[in-house]
Amino acid sequence: MGELWIALGLCAALGALAATWSLEPATLLVAGFWITLAGLGFGIPTGVVYHIALQRALRACDRLPARWWLRPTELHGDLPAADRAHVLAWCGAGAAGFLVTLVGCALVALSAWRELQSR
Repeated sequence: MGELWIALGLCAALGALAATWSLEPATLLVAGFWITLAGLGFGIPTGVVYHIALQRALRACDRLPARWWLRPTELHGDLPAADRAHVLAWCGAGAAGFLVTLVGCALVALSAWRELQSR
């Protein structure tokens, strides 16, 4: 079943790329700017909440190492079972915001590339 979702996701991505290719570079630039802004506006606060939740959960069970913020995902195995779902939900939300930010940046880059190609 997972392969089906991967195939559908790739088809959707190719369709979205074809649809964006038909847009004017200025439209892509504006859309990319707002999508990037939305991704940052969502991803940064959720990322902060994730780090706070991770720190609190690991500190409560005395498993918080020094410099824990450098590689926080390596500490997910140390999370207590009671806190795991809560912390990982915030991690997923922050990752989704990061993905939206990357899509927006890709649209800005595509807009710049298409503008340069038209000259």
